Formats: sequence, C-alpha cells, structure tokens
Amino acid sequence: MTTNTGLTIDFGTNKDGDTWRIVNDGVMGGLSQSNAVLTDDSVQFKGDVSLENNGGFASMRTLITEGALTHCKTMTLRYKSNNKDRIFGLSLKNSQRYYIPYYKYTFTPKTTDWEKITINLSDFKHYKISEIIGDQMPIKALEEVFNIALIISDKKAGSFDIEIDYIKFE
Repeated sequence: MTTNTGLTIDFGTNKDGDTWRIVNDGVMGGLSQSNAVLTDDSVQFKGDVSLENNGGFASMRTLITEGALTHCKTMTLRYKSNNKDRIFGLSLKNSQRYYIPYYKYTFTPKTTDWEKITINLSDFKHYKISEIIGDQMPIKALEEVFNIALIISDKKAGSFDIEIDYIKFE
C-alpha cells in the first residue's frame, strides 16, 4: 500500500503478494528454479540456485508506482530463513534492462527465527550486473524507482528459502 509518507508491502496481514512474479536466471540460459507462495502470515520464497549454463540467481519482483519512495529514508524488513549461510538482496530498480545500474542492499540471516532489520536507504549500494560500482544510493534516485526485487545471487549453488512478513519504506 502506497501512502504519501511511504510504501508498505505486507504479505501477512494485507496479502500484498498478488503482483509479485518470479524471474530466474533462465531468462539468460540458467537453470535455477524458485517459487513464491502466500501463506496466512507471509510469503515464502524458495528454490534451488544452479550455477550451470552461466546461471546463478533467483528472484521475485513487483512493480510499484514510480515516485512512491521519493520521501522515504528507511527500509524495514521482517523475515526468517533456514539459510544462515546465504546472502539475500533487496534491489530497487529504475529500469527493466538487466545491464542498467540498480541499487541493492544485501543481508545474511543470523538466526532461523523471525528477524527485523531497519536500514537507511542511502545504505543501498550501486550495482551493475551483480558487481558493486558505488557505495551509496543517492536519495534523488528514489524518485524513479518502480521495481522492487528480492533476489539471491550469492554465487552458491543449492537450495534456499526465505519467508517475508513485510517490507516497509518510510
């Protein structure tokens, strides 16, 4: 739900998962597989990352209204995962083309219980094709963001799972 002060994507209470879609490395020849399932309290994103055929990522993505994050300063994510050895990312994009730079924040679960992280949006790093090209996201870039993605692209083959309760931009 978008408000004049931010954006809340609540998979549990509001069931905000209808517009999310899966995009895996198969778009580039890879063999990774994943799915997202809404539960009563969350969305479960899980699958298997394959490094074969130049693969290596799985993601779930949604479009948002361009400019919805313009006045936001922080992002809060409530999640849990059984994978304390995997790196997940939340990316913000202003282009659908994979080679156009985007912004991403990466995190590794510390426990298998529910965790909540709150970070400054300026802590999102500037990426191009999975490589960091800048240390900080300029706040002005939020005006053009229209795509949010949860992604795993940690260059490790194998299964993964993450369960998300909500993502709040304030």
